[in-house]
Amino acid sequence: MPTEPCNANHPLNPGEAAIDDLTPGALFVVAALRAWVAPLMYPGEAHPDWREIFRQGGVRSTGAVGFDMVMSVVAGQAQRLLEVRCCHCPGVGADEALMLHMIAALQADDMQGAIAVLADWLPQSALAPALCGARRFAAEISAAGLHLRLAALPTARPAGVALH
Repeated sequence: MPTEPCNANHPLNPGEAAIDDLTPGALFVVAALRAWVAPLMYPGEAHPDWREIFRQGGVRSTGAVGFDMVMSVVAGQAQRLLEVRCCHCPGVGADEALMLHMIAALQADDMQGAIAVLADWLPQSALAPALCGARRFAAEISAAGLHLRLAALPTARPAGVALH
């Protein structure tokens, strides 16, 4: 998965959401996303185990399988550079915000909203398997009490915006 590098010491950009302002459900998703991507961004370094984040969050293994499925599809077939930040970054990246919107859409039974996010990242042929994993992930984090509401999420910026 191509990603933008992150400098954890940079200040927040004007209007940028702070990681500290996320709800517990949104923070869980961003933490899992960053931990999953970290070994790809910084190979050979120590990273948090994304599976442990699932265990600590009380999310069943089927949710972890769904998450790994959607992330594996995105990592292997992304059509553009995605903005996923390092585990210590204080701000929320554009594609991290899009992931939050996709999960919130799925939890609200808004399939079109979820597909719109995936279509920004993936070719048409990869949408079905990614959506399958994303649906499982969204359902299992919801079952664990981690609900995302669109109104409480950071604004998803247009694709291709690099902040650092």
